Parts: sequence; C-alpha cells; structure tokens
Amino acid sequence: MTEKKTFFSTEDGQQSAGTLQQLTLLADLTQDFVNTMNINEVLRRAVKRIRDYMNAEAASIFLADKNEQNLICRASSGPVDITDMSIKIDSGIIGRTYLEGKCQIIEDAQKDKDFVCHVDTLTGFRTHSVLCSPLISNDQTIGVIQLLNHQDNTLFDSRDVDILRLLATPLALAIVNARYTLEFVEQKRLKKELTLARRLQRSLLPGRQDPPFPVVGSNLSANEVSGDFYDFFELNNGTVGFFIGDVSGKGLDAAMLMVRASSLLRWIGKDQLPPGQWLAKANKELCEKSSRGLFVCAAVGYYHPKTDTVTWSNAGLPPVIYMCPDCDTETWQADAPPLGIKASSISFNQQSKKLNKGGLYLLTDGLTDARNENNQRMELAGVIQHIRSLESEAPEVRIGKLITATRRNRLNDDATLILIEKRHHLTDHILLNIRFMADPCELKKIRQQVENIVIDVGFNASQQQKIILALDEAITNIIRHAYKNTDDGEIELAILRQNSTLSFYLRDFAPEVYDSSIKPRDLSQLQPGQMGINFIDTVMDSWEFATPKDGYGNLLIMKKEIVKSAPH
Repeated sequence: MTEKKTFFSTEDGQQSAGTLQQLTLLADLTQDFVNTMNINEVLRRAVKRIRDYMNAEAASIFLADKNEQNLICRASSGPVDITDMSIKIDSGIIGRTYLEGKCQIIEDAQKDKDFVCHVDTLTGFRTHSVLCSPLISNDQTIGVIQLLNHQDNTLFDSRDVDILRLLATPLALAIVNARYTLEFVEQKRLKKELTLARRLQRSLLPGRQDPPFPVVGSNLSANEVSGDFYDFFELNNGTVGFFIGDVSGKGLDAAMLMVRASSLLRWIGKDQLPPGQWLAKANKELCEKSSRGLFVCAAVGYYHPKTDTVTWSNAGLPPVIYMCPDCDTETWQADAPPLGIKASSISFNQQSKKLNKGGLYLLTDGLTDARNENNQRMELAGVIQHIRSLESEAPEVRIGKLITATRRNRLNDDATLILIEKRHHLTDHILLNIRFMADPCELKKIRQQVENIVIDVGFNASQQQKIILALDEAITNIIRHAYKNTDDGEIELAILRQNSTLSFYLRDFAPEVYDSSIKPRDLSQLQPGQMGINFIDTVMDSWEFATPKDGYGNLLIMKKEIVKSAPH
C-alpha cells in the first residue's frame, strides 16, 4: 500500500509559517507608516520589530543627509542607543554598503578592514557578526539597515540576507513616501502661511481714494510676498501723511518686519511729528527689537494743502523726484541710512517743496533696478524719462502706466511708487456703476452697456470692439479663475471718465489674486484660451491690480486714453 504524503512536509510548513510571519511584519510596518507622519517614531518601532524578528542583538537604520556627505542613525534598538550618530558616507561597513548598494554579510567584524571599532570601545558592546542591506528606492540608495550579532551565537546566513533584503525594499519605499508626504504637508503649510501673510500685507495697503485726494500709489511684487509697503492718511487739520518703505531680505521674516514697520510708521505719523523726528522714533523702536539683521529703507512726510507744500525725510530709498511741465526736474538724495541698523548718532534731515503745478514722486529701488530684454537697468534717469513722457496724463493714470511699464520688464525686487500732487483739476464722471453675478450669461448685457459708452465718448469702431473684447476677457478670467466657474460670485464694474481717460474698475469678491503672477505670457508659447492678459495688455494703455477699500477681493483697474476719430 502506498504511503500518503501530507500536503506540506515539516520543512515546508516551517517555511510557510516563516513567510506568513514576514508578510505580517511587512503589513504591520506599512500600516505604521500610513498611520503617522512621524518618521523617527515609526523607524524606532520598525527597527525594534525587525531586530526581534531577525533574532539580532542590535539593529539600526542610517539615512543619508541632504548633501549625501554623512549617514545619520535615525533609529536604533539594542543594548546601546546610537541614534543621531553620524558617520562619513565612505566610512565603515555601513558606508561600504551604501556606496556599493549591495548587502554585506560579515562573519567576523574584527577582521574586516572597514570595521569601525570606536563604538565598541566607548560602549563596551562587542560586535561579532554584521549584516547590512542598502535601502533602495527608484534605483537610488537612501540609507542602510544594519543588524549585529545573532542572539543564539550563530552567524548570519544567506537566508537572513534574503529576509533583510525583503524587508528593506518596502521600508525604503515607505521612508521615501513619508518624506514626500511631509514635503507636501510642509509646502501646504508654507502656502497657507504665504497666503495669510499676503492677505495681511494687502490689508495694510490703502484703498483707492477719489479725487481730489492728493496722494496716489501702487505696489508690484517681485515674489509671492512683498517686502515693500506704502500708506497715506488724512489728519484732522486737513494735512495728509504718507510713507513708503522697502524691507531688506525675502520671505516670511521680511514680510513680518514689513507689517511691523508699516504699522509702526502709521502709528507714529498720527502724532504729526516733523518727518525727521518721525523717522528717528521709528528707528529707535526697530533697533530695540531688531529682526535678524534686517533693516528698512523708508521715506515719510506730509502734504499741507493750505500751503501746497510737501515736507519729507528719506532714509535709504532712491532719490525723491519733483517734476513739473513748466520747470526743470529736481531730485533729492537720501541723507540718512536705513532704519533698524544704528539707534544713536543719526540725524534724519528734512526737505520741503512747494508743488505748484508739479508732483513729487517717491519710489523703491525695484523700479530703478527693473531690467529690459537686454538686461539693462531702468535707473533713475529711465524712470524720470518715463514720467516725463506721461506728464499730460492724470496722476492716477501716470502711476498706472509706470507700474504697467515696470511689469513688462524683469523685476529683481518689489516696485512701489507714490505720487503727491494736487488733483483739483481732475474730475470723475461716473458713466456706469453696476453689480452682476459671475455668470457667462451676463456677458451679453455687459457688452451692450460698454458698447454704448465707448461709442458715446468717441472711440472709432475698431477701438470700440477691442475695448469690449478686453473687458470681456477680464470678466471671463474672473469667472474662470477667481471664482472657478461657480455661479454664486458677484462682480462690480464701474466706468469713469477722468478728463481724457476712460477708466474701468473691475472688482470681485473672490480670494486674493497675487498680481505679480499675472502678466503677459510669451506669445510663442501660448495655448488656446491663454490670450486674455496679453490682449488686455495690448489694448489698454495701463492696467494694474489694486487693493479694494475694504481690503477684500481683487480690483483690476484698466485705463484707455480717449482718442476720437478724425472727422471725414
């Protein structure tokens, strides 16, 4: 009679049980990485479980640093805790495993030429046998897992190598995935912080004032968070205070200093101290609470309507410019260093100028440092030349065109500009002021209303169609990108005639759009549906984003000079 064979032999049963244990361990390790983003804590648990499963006396995981110069122990388990120990990338058996990307099995560590014995010497631990496996993900070695000494005094064998390699693969993948997750979370955190900082900064910028308010300004950011700021405010005696500033450095530290400096200058300016004393007090406050070597270039001053005079003081900004159609250009250099560097022995001198028919321009160096296609700086002379070409324009139009021209260049720094000028000659005639839903179905009605206006003010047929299409593109951009095609948003449109300029004020209530990221694109690389900003830039004489008076949403201001057709 033939003897029946069992489905598994004893050896097969042991192997199946071992495989099941390995799969269970793999599943548990993977679940650990899924359940938490604390890599160090998961690695500590993982290295202990692998050490127990492999019946080793000690185990550790080393990961390469960002520069791939050192291997740092991120977790260890055994009689000696070597967590945070660092070794050179080419040092020891661990370094050899990392560089070769191959498993290393050492029967007698003391005889290995690469064995580093100083840990044994310092701790009293005795290393006999060593088993190392590289941690590899996407063909890139990111670290090494090391086991020391079988607890039953036997040597590691080829089966141990296979098991450790099996465990190392998902472990490396889990580490890489955890890093990606952490990087993603960190990016989202930074994006949220930048959004909050951006929103806070924009809330500090002044809203548009209707004429004849004597100060107009604008800000164009080179990066996501601006280090420039400006503000103006009316005092109880009719005097108007103003300031403009530029914080050194980039990033959140500079942004926070910008918020602090802007608030501080506004608070001090309300006391109506002379400009020099205003800066001196701000300088003392900033020096007492310095921000990691950052400093603030700033100019402050007052416009006195009764005497038509501006007084100001400049600490570190580019020269102040005075321009008048009937006189020569004047400039004044800053005669004091930036704020926040030195608290004592600094005097902030004061200048004064009667405006008459001219205007006083204060600016940050983002304008003078803007580069054209040939990498040439605009310089102060270029700014003056550009202003001179716009002298016939209304103040608000001049500022808008200067910012638009600067936007077309390459910005290396934030660009901010304010203009102090009497505006009694400027009158606003409101031709349209409506609010409508952000719905494409509204566009036909809006187009008809705009068409009636551009016909009435005297644009020819070609100009009429271009203006209507530009406004259509702007509204469509709001619907698609600001409101993301939701149908519950609202849009406000005001069209004003300001002397010989037709101004379009298009406002939404969506989350803030960062204006430096919206600019004309390279026409050679445009895809269908990406012509909007380029078309607006071509049709309109100037366009810019401004801060609504309530600090919420987005305000797009577009201006077009009224050029009537010649009579036939």
